[in-house]
Amino acid sequence: MQMQLDYNRNTIIDILRIGTKTYGDKTVLRKRTDSGWVDISWNQVYTEVEALASYLIKTGFRKGDIAAIYSANRPEWVVADFATLFCAGVDASIYPTNSASEAAYILDDTKAVVCFCDGSFQVDNVLAERKNLPNLKKIIVFSDIDCSDDMVIRYSDAIKEGEKNLQTNEIEARIATVKPEDLLTLIYSSGTTGQPKGVMQSHKNVMYVSMTFARTQCITPEDMLISILPLAHSVERSLSYYAFILAGGVMSFSRGQEFFAEDLVELRPTLSAFVPRIFEKIYNGIHTKVAAAPEGKQKLFAKAMSIAKQAAPYFMADKKLPFILGFKYAIFDKLLYSKLKEAIGFDRYKGIGSAGAPLLPEIHDFFWGLKVEIRKGYGLTETAPVLALDPHLSVNKVKTDLWMAPFPEVELKIAEDGEVLAKSPGVMTGYYNKPEQTKEVFTSDGWFKTGDIGIIDNEGYLKITDRKKDIIVTSGGKNVAPQVLENAFASNSFIEQIAVIGDGRQYITALIVPSFETLKDWAAREGLGSLSNEELVVHENVIGKYNKIVEEINQHFGRVEQIKKFKLMPKEFSQENGELTPTLKLKRKVLLKNYKDDIDALYKD
Repeated sequence: MQMQLDYNRNTIIDILRIGTKTYGDKTVLRKRTDSGWVDISWNQVYTEVEALASYLIKTGFRKGDIAAIYSANRPEWVVADFATLFCAGVDASIYPTNSASEAAYILDDTKAVVCFCDGSFQVDNVLAERKNLPNLKKIIVFSDIDCSDDMVIRYSDAIKEGEKNLQTNEIEARIATVKPEDLLTLIYSSGTTGQPKGVMQSHKNVMYVSMTFARTQCITPEDMLISILPLAHSVERSLSYYAFILAGGVMSFSRGQEFFAEDLVELRPTLSAFVPRIFEKIYNGIHTKVAAAPEGKQKLFAKAMSIAKQAAPYFMADKKLPFILGFKYAIFDKLLYSKLKEAIGFDRYKGIGSAGAPLLPEIHDFFWGLKVEIRKGYGLTETAPVLALDPHLSVNKVKTDLWMAPFPEVELKIAEDGEVLAKSPGVMTGYYNKPEQTKEVFTSDGWFKTGDIGIIDNEGYLKITDRKKDIIVTSGGKNVAPQVLENAFASNSFIEQIAVIGDGRQYITALIVPSFETLKDWAAREGLGSLSNEELVVHENVIGKYNKIVEEINQHFGRVEQIKKFKLMPKEFSQENGELTPTLKLKRKVLLKNYKDDIDALYKD
């Protein structure tokens, strides 16, 4: 039974307060330790929130002050968030991988007085920039590290200090002043096109999205999710974190990308939200293993996938399979589908959200054929973050080919130039300290300009065709949508990453990062098993292999859109080099700069 809340009257604070009274000793968070998974109850979270809020108040944290959270996902992130809100404060999130200068930009822009840090990496980064952060008074570090700097206190010590001096009456007085229209958080955009902007989300913005999501996804207290997207990201914040605990579910924190596959199998969650890259990796991993299997198993898999593909439209429409198809499906479910889902930890999933970028229809339909409900979503940080989202099948049907269901209470329309315009209770109040840039993203009559190109069908379903700023215009004046090309190529098991290039150029080229795991399996069979990554990407046999892949996929596109030349890259694009955002989107300007010589060479002839 979900908590009965109203976004016009309640605030995010009420999720924890009412939830603790409702669920008490029930588990709400789960973390992994060396000895296994540890459950944390609502009462435990509330007790720590009250102690940490008391510590903040005793150290001079005032109503309206800003605290930054510079950390990976962990239970302390949740406690820091609610403690800040209990003080009638505002928090600003910083991705845990951000550099010292990136973190300092947000700390300076927000004038944060407190910074919660994950561990030594984050603490050292903040201390390195302290001379540029005159407003910062305290660093609270979640990990039990040793630090002699007076500005730094360990989270465990802050909790103890707060417990000794509980400020219960002051906390209650401050909570009473917080209204739905008040600023809740500042979430900084990923900055694919320049310096990140602080998106101001109110309690009302986020409550609306979280409540509506919990209702339309039919989340229950029996549900459990695995959290892998950064809590600094709006999707994880509104849809995984707030919506899930609002519904009384359990939020389990993955140990990160390195252990994610293992965590999935151990936890067997029922709901989650992933970026498309995770689905692509799982999909490509399955097909890579099948390609290395004996011919008989390959044929069995191909037949099973043919049946699954026929069944997928029935599942998406919530219709019963025809008798013969249902009979065949039941056989393959026993032989393959159920075992495959169990092997990857997908056997209990009721639904998995896909957000952050378009998911290739082929991959979407593949999982639906396995009765794994992929729920496509679209929105921006500025919309907290949902404008369209496939709901539970009891609420609305699902469509393939990138069409997404309209989110309740959202109004959408298409401008003359194809841009998607929106009105929603989730639309931000503006960019922090940037009134001119705020004005630029709204029409004169109040519609938010998404910056995305899309179309709407006669049932109100939305399809995004590309990012307005990413549209490539060749020197011949032809428009090319790079994301469409990149999604098509990324579905191939031999391709890990691809960046399509061609703006202002005479034809389209690409930088391709091979999936080296798949490539090395192939190379070993070709007698090239001893070659390094650097040697593989320049070997004529490998280049010939990728030429065939490019030629095959090119056939699905018009001549102007086809990739004419490509360069194989010896290592992945990374966040560390500034080439990817924390949600794994390409930073095209950085790629163009970092690989200028490689790109220029593709156009020399």
